[in-house]
This record gives sequence, C-alpha cells and structure tokens, in this order.
Amino acid sequence: MILIESALVVVAVVGIVFAISIWQNSSSDPDGGCQQTLVVGKSVEGISIEACQLNGSNPEAENTLLVVGTIHGDEPDGKRVVDELLTEAVPANTEIWVLRDANPDGAALVTRRNAHEVDINRNFPIKWKPSDPLARTYSGPSPASEPETLALMNAVETIKPTRIVVFHQPYAQIDCPPERSTEISDRLSQLTGFKSECIPGEKSGSPTNTYTGTFTIWVNSTFPETTAVTFELGLATMDAKIQTIAKALRVVAAETAYLP
Repeated sequence: MILIESALVVVAVVGIVFAISIWQNSSSDPDGGCQQTLVVGKSVEGISIEACQLNGSNPEAENTLLVVGTIHGDEPDGKRVVDELLTEAVPANTEIWVLRDANPDGAALVTRRNAHEVDINRNFPIKWKPSDPLARTYSGPSPASEPETLALMNAVETIKPTRIVVFHQPYAQIDCPPERSTEISDRLSQLTGFKSECIPGEKSGSPTNTYTGTFTIWVNSTFPETTAVTFELGLATMDAKIQTIAKALRVVAAETAYLP
C-alpha cells in the first residue's frame, strides 16, 4: 500500500510539473512578438505611436517591409493583419516592421480623422492642397501639421523600408502605387485574391476628385528606393482571409524581386 501511495505521489508531481511546463509554453510564444519597439511619435491626445520589429528580423536583409495597420480610425481591420503577423517570427533573412495604429485618437472616436478632425492621409507634405474643414477629407491647416503625420514620417525615415503596405477600407482591392509600377500590387493580388486595380480619384471624397497629400504619394515621391502600396480591405474580412494576407506579406518580405 505504501509503495502504491508513493507511486501515486510521484505521478501527481510529474503531472503538475508537466502542466506547469505546458502553461509556461502556451503563455509566451518565443517565435512571435517584437524583437524591438520604437516610439515614432505621439497622437494629438498624447498616445504613443509605436513601431515593432518582428522577432527573427535581420537588419541586414536586402528587403525591409513596413506594414501600417490603420491610418483612418474607422477602418480597423488592418490591425487584425498586424496582429496575425505578430503570431510568428519572420522568414529567414527578412525584416518586417509593423505599426499597428497610426491614428489611436481616431480609433478611440471611431472616426476617419484625428482629434483635430484632420484626415491624416491628406496631410502629408507632397501634393498637399487646402480643403474645407468640414470635409471628411480635411487636409489640415498646413502640410504635416498633425503629430500623427510626423510620426509616420519619422517611422519611414528611421526604419528605411524598401516596401510599405498600408491598410485601408472598404474597397476590397489593392491600389496601384503612385509613381511606381504595379509589380508589388500585382504580386499581392496573386497571393491574396484581391484585385489589383487603380482606385479612381473621385472615390476619395476629395473636393478636387484627386488624391492629394497621401502617405503613399509622400513616400514614393520622397524615397526612390521605397515602394508604398495601399491595400484596401472590404467592409468585413473573414479570419481565414486575414491569415492569407499575413502569409502573403511574409512572402513579399522574403522576395527580393521588384526592388526599385
């Protein structure tokens, strides 16, 4: 009887140790997460805007990908893509940075614009045009007047990505990059099933019916070694499609073709 009880105690102890080991392994993923974080700026309300270099990133990689989850506060699904990217380490010899939310005040208010009621994606200092403060695409009092704009500019200038994918909603397509060929847009289309097609200016809601002062215009006009692409998700995106998009971004990060 004593031997049996001793054996049961040993089994119980082993079981507890095994359970603790499982809990420790499941509570922290050594592959996912950030290798380092970088505060690139703050919102109007003082919320930090951070960029995260994904685990496994190689700073010496030939291609560096920056993924921006959202610029407009009422277009949240790109953040789901970023969250999916954070679940795994990057492919070998690649570097991926993510900036989950470039407009946290707008996200809190569930509005396109920031706390100053400025559309960040019309506030960049290339092809900027003044517009009606009552317009949903109000471009702000002057170019780069908004702290969120400056944060995104700082992120690009500091990280120096060769490719940028910024998410928007709801047109369910990949826009052609300003002043660049469509190779990256077409490749993302091939990998995800979203159509690669230029979004006409009248869809922008701008009084000029053209895209002015946007993030991608600023990037592609300022950095000849970088291509920035707008990826428009739909009104709603299934989890399986979010996973497909994240996998596609890992592929694009690993590919060295199409570099400017």
